[in-house]
Amino acid sequence: MDKTTLTRLIQLNNKFYREYATSFSATRQRPWSGWQTSLNILQETDLFNQHSISVFDLACGNLRFESFLQAALPATDITFFAVDNSIELAQPMAGVHYQNLDVLDALLCGSDLGELLQAPLCDLSVSFGFMHHVPTFEYRLEILRSLITQTRSGGYVIVSFWQFMKDQTIAIRTLANHHQYLRLLRLENQDMDENDFILGWMGILGAYRYCHSFTDDEIDQLIDTVATEVNISVVSRFTADGRSNYQNCYFVIKVT
Repeated sequence: MDKTTLTRLIQLNNKFYREYATSFSATRQRPWSGWQTSLNILQETDLFNQHSISVFDLACGNLRFESFLQAALPATDITFFAVDNSIELAQPMAGVHYQNLDVLDALLCGSDLGELLQAPLCDLSVSFGFMHHVPTFEYRLEILRSLITQTRSGGYVIVSFWQFMKDQTIAIRTLANHHQYLRLLRLENQDMDENDFILGWMGILGAYRYCHSFTDDEIDQLIDTVATEVNISVVSRFTADGRSNYQNCYFVIKVT
């Protein structure tokens, strides 16, 4: 994918979340089932032996994971460091240090994310519902690296990968509309990577998002590549979320 297409896809998503933040947030109020599964896994580790923890959340959206974790761990003092490009989505919340940053634009400019992120090394780093908006394998690898390097030794990383083309209902709708949306946006399918799609929103003309549907092999390649660079161990891999309960593939990783 060339830089022109990269830029257009990133701008497309920025436009969507700027203009449709209210309707999108309204559909994103309940916690994902995968979060509770992740929490159950982490409670078997040493992470919650301490009375306070720090959490880094990349692409925090409307901060519903922060609300979920505070409710799930009322006896734990949690400090959050949350990053997102959409100030329209994020709402002020006690205990949350929020940074407005477009990490994908930073990658386009060749910036070092580690130098831009205003957060210390944290006990837990997470990113949910974001990797599918990251174009190209190289950029996804950079995002995964940043989550790991933002985590202290002995800490944990949780990341989700949307596999929406495994869901027959979503796949049929996506294939039926993808090429029409490309024409409206004056994009060419050959300019995008395999398993890249344009999704609509509530049937609204002009409301489009770039999304990538992950295959198991792609996810394996990402994890295997980063594992050759840093010391990590995979604690758990599982699927959850959606009516099918397998829309998202989760990895729980320990930084060693």
